[in-house]
Parts: sequence; C-alpha cells; structure tokens
Amino acid sequence: MDQIFFVGLVAAAFRLATPLVFAALGEAISQRAGVLNVGIEGIMLVGAFAGAWGSAATGSPWLGLGVAIAAGAAAAAVHGLLCLHFRVDQIVSGIALTVLGLGLSGYAYRLTLGSDRGVAIPSFARVDLGALGELPVLGPMLFQHHLLVYVALALAPLLWWFVNRTGWGLAIRACGEEPAAAHAAGIDVLRVRWGCVLVGGALAGAGGAYLSIAQIGNFVEDMVAGRGFIAIACVVYGRWNPFGVLLAALFFGAADAAQIRLQALNPDVPYQFFVMAPYVLAVGALVFVSRRSRLPAALGRPFTPPR
Repeated sequence: MDQIFFVGLVAAAFRLATPLVFAALGEAISQRAGVLNVGIEGIMLVGAFAGAWGSAATGSPWLGLGVAIAAGAAAAAVHGLLCLHFRVDQIVSGIALTVLGLGLSGYAYRLTLGSDRGVAIPSFARVDLGALGELPVLGPMLFQHHLLVYVALALAPLLWWFVNRTGWGLAIRACGEEPAAAHAAGIDVLRVRWGCVLVGGALAGAGGAYLSIAQIGNFVEDMVAGRGFIAIACVVYGRWNPFGVLLAALFFGAADAAQIRLQALNPDVPYQFFVMAPYVLAVGALVFVSRRSRLPAALGRPFTPPR
C-alpha cells in the first residue's frame, strides 16, 4: 500500500506541476528581461477557455492548444502595451489583467460552451510508450502521462540553454540588468522586452490549456484557482533559473498531490486546511527565499530610450 501511495503521489505531482511549469518558465523569461507580470492568473484563465473553445470548435486538441497560445500572447500584449508603451505601473497592470482574465473567460464561456451542455471537448490522451509504460513502479510514475507533461519537462533545459548560451539570451539578461548599457550596445530594449512578454503570455496560455484540454477535459470558471500566483512564487523560489523553476514547480505539484490524498485519509478534518497547504508553502517560500535572492536589477522599472 505504501508503494502504491508513493507511485500515485509522484505521478500526480508531474501532472499537477505541468501548468505551473509552463506559466513559471514563461514568467521567468519575462522577468529576466525586466518585466514583471503578476497577471499570469488571468492569462492562464484566458488560455484555459480558449483551449477548450478552440478544441470544441475545431475537433482537435492540438488546434485548441494553438488557440490558447495565441490567446495567451494576446492577453500578454495588453500588459505589454500598458507597461512598455504607456509606462503604467507593472503591478497595477498585472492586477487589472488578472481581473480582466477572470471576467472575460467566464463571460465568454457562458456565451459559448456554457450555453450548450452537450458540446464535446476533444482532449489530449495519454501517450502510449509501449513497454516503458508497463515497467513496474517507473511506468506509472514516469511513462503514462499526456504529451504536454513531457513538453513542459523538456522546456526547462531548452530555455536554460537559450538564456545562458545564446546571443539572444545575453540580450535578454542585459535588458533585465542594465537596460541603458544594453541600449548603448545597440540592443533594442523595448523590442526584446516585448518579445519576452509575448512568449511569457503564450506559455501561460499553454499552461491554462493543459488544465482544460488535458487534465480535466472541460472548462470551469476560475479553474486556475491561484496557480498563476504560485507560478510567480516558483520563479522567485527557483531564482530565475529554468532548472530551479522546474524543481520549484514539481515541489508545489507534489504538495498539491499530497493535500488531495490527505483529504481522503483524514475525512474528519475540514478539507479547506489541506487545500490551503500549497498556498501556505508558496508564501513561506517567498518569505524565506526572497531574502537571499537577487532580483534582476531592472525588474519592474520602465525604460525610455535616450534621445
């Protein structure tokens, strides 16, 4: 029984961490360029609805994922327009984006999918890896997931290489640390930041789509349930390193998986105590890690190219 519990816990940790991995890696790229987006929650909600609607409209979860990625980038473009063009405070813009995403996704759902209870939403099936999936212990833990789980895991080393081993990655880091020096070196700071904001929004949209067309197979209003804020905590907890962000997301995924199982094992305890556990861990991690973490020097600071 202990082995079954452990295997199920690890497998669930990977599944529950996947939307966090997508959103947190996208936010890490945005923050490394100097743009803080606390509206990830709203973007994930937009992506979750867009993925479900696109999948139902086209009959393909892959096209639904594409719609979600586009919707996430479009929502992030609102943040970019406000912060990079109109120089609105980035935290204020992010909060507004969260509220907008919550209201827009719920309203659009009631007009479309919510008005037709019989609509079918094609979803991603688990990947059949043949003999690997039949391995004892390792099979259920590692080789019986949706394809998006493996895409999220592969994204971390890919982004690490991009940020730390390419010229574009150097430009991103320069824009987040010393934008004036980057501009003097011929880097278009605003263009780099725009690109990172859009990539961050696209990945957050993919994270939201995972919830609706892979994990659940439907859209529910406010289904992101605070994961966008945990994704931001993962960025700080992982110290803006893609590998650290991945480990932080897996940690919170394991915490979420554990609280679900603890609810079943302790029916006399109000379930709310277990539900809030991952969020308490997120707050505790922020308090503990933020004291030792070095933020990108220009994070949250607007940049105006000198004339």
